[in-house]
Amino acid sequence: MNGGAVDGTPADELRQYAFHMEPVVEATDDGWTASYPGADWSVSGGSSAEALRRLGEEFTRRQNAGDDPLGYADEIYRRHLREPVPGVYAVDNELYRELVHAPAAERERVVKEAERRRRLGEPYTLSDYRRERDSLT
Repeated sequence: MNGGAVDGTPADELRQYAFHMEPVVEATDDGWTASYPGADWSVSGGSSAEALRRLGEEFTRRQNAGDDPLGYADEIYRRHLREPVPGVYAVDNELYRELVHAPAAERERVVKEAERRRRLGEPYTLSDYRRERDSLT
């Protein structure tokens, strides 16, 4: 990636963040569908859990076949920085690295808070997180 803008988003801005992507699961007339945000493929199941299980299986199948199931992700991340994409979260890189070893519930909470603040134009950095965490103890 070069230092120029792509789709109105400077490359440096894209590198500023770590992105977290969660599957999107929706009820349909026939059951449930699951997909990754912006993907051109999805799977179906009789329940939300079954659709999610099948999504994981299809993801693995595509990887094992040599495909890159998230090869389109940078495009979605750029779009997300301009207009929120459901299931995508942008988190300051330094903060995200801190969350790698955090319990899943804490990581989920902080990722969602970071995205909420980013959408408001407010920073949420590692120092912000540590300051808030320390004030609770």
